[in-house]
Amino acid sequence: MLKDVEKKMKNIKEVLDPKSRERKRKQEQKKALKKGLVLGSVLGTLTGIFFAPDTGKNTRKKTKVELEKLKANLQENMAHSKEKIEENLLDGKEKIVAFYEDKKEIITNKISNIKEEAQDEPNIVDEDELELDMDINRLYDNEDE
Repeated sequence: MLKDVEKKMKNIKEVLDPKSRERKRKQEQKKALKKGLVLGSVLGTLTGIFFAPDTGKNTRKKTKVELEKLKANLQENMAHSKEKIEENLLDGKEKIVAFYEDKKEIITNKISNIKEEAQDEPNIVDEDELELDMDINRLYDNEDE
């Protein structure tokens, strides 16, 4: 009778708190997933052992050979990739140098044109600017004394 009361109380709590029911369902799903993974791993291992066409010694030799091939292939690919990267870096460096030289020449020409234009035009100063410059010079002269 006490167990029945506990079950009824538990049911009432679940009805009042739907989140607890959701949490419980998620926990049960996790447990089922873990059990399935373990069972699948055990069955897969046993199947592999019992249905292997070769002895363990031969399988290990074959695995070792395949791993060595894979390692050699990986090293070859890495060396090839390294060469490609170096080629791309050199090409990029050459392009940057050419771009710099091209822009350097253009900027130098523009600067020389601006200098020539500045020398050709007379320096025109407004009277207000000239008076301001004179006032500033007087202030500096007074500070020195």
